[in-house]
Amino acid sequence: MNTLLRFTLAFAVGVVLPDLWALPANAVLLGAGVLLLFLLVFSNRLNRYFSGSLWFLLAVAMGWANRYLTTKTHDLSHIIHYTQPFEAYQAAVAAPVEVRRKTFKTEVEVRQIKIAGQWQKATGRLLLYVAKNAPEPKYGDVLLIKGTPKRVLAPQNPAQFDYQKFLRYRQIFHQHYLRNTDFATTQQIQTVWYKKWAYSLGKWSDTQLKRLVPWPREYAVTKAMVLGLRDEMDPELVQAYSVAGAVHVLSVSGFHIAIFVWILSKLLGFLEKRKHGRGLYLTATLAIMWFYAVLTGLSAPVIRSALMFTLLLLAQPLGRKQNTENALFGSAFVLLLLDPLLIYSVSFQLSYAALAGIIFLQPFLYQTLTFKYKWADWIWAITAVALTAQLATFPLGVYYFNQFPTYFWLMNPVVVGLAFLQLPLALATIVFSWVPFLAEGLGWTTTLTTWLLNQTVVWTEALPYSRLAGLAFSKFELVMVYALIGTLLALVYYRNRRWLWATVVLSLGLFRWQLLENQNYATQKTMVIHAIPNQTAVSLIAGQRALLLADTAFLNDPRAFDFYLDDFYTQRGIRQATRVALEDSPRHPPLLKRFLFGQLLVWQNQKIVFIDQPVAALPPVADLILVRKNAYRSPADLLKSFGNQHVILDNSNKYYVLEKLQQQGLNLPYHFTNEQGAWVK
Repeated sequence: MNTLLRFTLAFAVGVVLPDLWALPANAVLLGAGVLLLFLLVFSNRLNRYFSGSLWFLLAVAMGWANRYLTTKTHDLSHIIHYTQPFEAYQAAVAAPVEVRRKTFKTEVEVRQIKIAGQWQKATGRLLLYVAKNAPEPKYGDVLLIKGTPKRVLAPQNPAQFDYQKFLRYRQIFHQHYLRNTDFATTQQIQTVWYKKWAYSLGKWSDTQLKRLVPWPREYAVTKAMVLGLRDEMDPELVQAYSVAGAVHVLSVSGFHIAIFVWILSKLLGFLEKRKHGRGLYLTATLAIMWFYAVLTGLSAPVIRSALMFTLLLLAQPLGRKQNTENALFGSAFVLLLLDPLLIYSVSFQLSYAALAGIIFLQPFLYQTLTFKYKWADWIWAITAVALTAQLATFPLGVYYFNQFPTYFWLMNPVVVGLAFLQLPLALATIVFSWVPFLAEGLGWTTTLTTWLLNQTVVWTEALPYSRLAGLAFSKFELVMVYALIGTLLALVYYRNRRWLWATVVLSLGLFRWQLLENQNYATQKTMVIHAIPNQTAVSLIAGQRALLLADTAFLNDPRAFDFYLDDFYTQRGIRQATRVALEDSPRHPPLLKRFLFGQLLVWQNQKIVFIDQPVAALPPVADLILVRKNAYRSPADLLKSFGNQHVILDNSNKYYVLEKLQQQGLNLPYHFTNEQGAWVK
């Protein structure tokens, strides 16, 4: 195994170790120091395998130590340690401002907080949402903000996207929504010079694209491809790119950096023919490439690609052979050294998995077929890249996104070809935006090329069976599938019977696991009252069938269903879901019976009552009572009507009503979904 790969893997194990096993920091740091000293003194006298094991253990300890030292919450001045409310705090805008439909969104670094009339130093990064009627913050602005930021909440529904965990791995734990009267911009400025320059250029570039690419959808895609910002894209178009297996072109990554370096090689290649021109060419190429990386936000895929190209470009002048494997592993190690928590980034995982597949598998697959014509060979080369990248990433894609793009192999050459044309055109549009007529011509050419790219993915999405949806892998299945892929590849490469037996054993194990899962799905019975903002949604699951009772507004909003319920249904193996609107109970007399105070549902021999109005007559007795739509506003009335029955108050009730009931009725034996999340039985 490659030495750099072994070290990087060991370092990565150390990074994830704190989530699996709590260890005292001082002991680990001291142990790592002692082990390093021991190896430096005695390494040459030790057995080769024993010495290698100790170096591996040292790399693990280094990964653990690096994560500990870069974790900002270990600083006692971090705002996560303060339990008292803030009167105010001072923070600097630390990222470009994203324009959303109703707010401006950005990240700020806390500098000071005010508690009990005293200002004190504090640290921590948080998300800021500013109302559109307020002045737009700018990068570097130092803001004086009234109030206390709120902790980002854990997901309130089973299998819902965990935004809290996503932000925690970026070391963000708080968020704050501001009206125009909640903050003021001070005269102070706090910036990093190269970021300020890059962000300013990015904003100017965005302005030019918006002016010269007149069609909104095409402008949004061009902005995403060139600047790495998707804030203007509609979710339906993003989904179309995902279904076509082309979503990677919407994020600035290795593909974009490769095109950018290719453009630079054509523009600056003449320098290599001159005396000392090689050094000038390398310096200019690396400087412009890294500036573009900063311009697009220094995301993990961009840094990875820029690092890899840096290592490859510097190999020849340093007298080294270009080695894509070492460039891949070395860039991964550098990224984890700078930010250990990147290992939990889906983008990081997919990026390195795809590139590993391309580097190690594409050459072998490409050589299996030969073509007489160059255009056919080019198409096969691109298709081989798509096939190997997809093989390496599809387990992660199923695990995170529960779907698989069926026609990726067919559309990838078309998408890559159009993107290879579109990106240089878009960059030229920005560069020559000051030239009359030429700028407009380039802008329209970019617009039409992007329109064709968009139509290609939209047409692909419209094809029958364009995606396999409803797929799900558990963590165990994810590991098993990757192990199975590994043994299959080893079997093809080594032609050894041991790998055949390993493949058979893994296949049988995975098959057995799937059988057990299907048995569990077939016998499951679950009732869930979901926590949906301003809506009621109840899932009644029996086997692989679900009955969804919800407000019409929720049932008519596919984006809400996808966000709150779709992953839950997929993980539960639901194959058939019947949707019933609570407002349409007269249309479903066998299922729902309407009364003056609400509705009655009998399911699996259990009575469930939906309370829409206060009960004036004899209170109902049921297995479960769901109070909704602000039917009750007094704790005393609730207790009088329902006593100690199973009562749930969901998020269809106004927030202030639920808050009042919780404050006034401290001992109410009821479940409030706004605080306790979804009710699951």
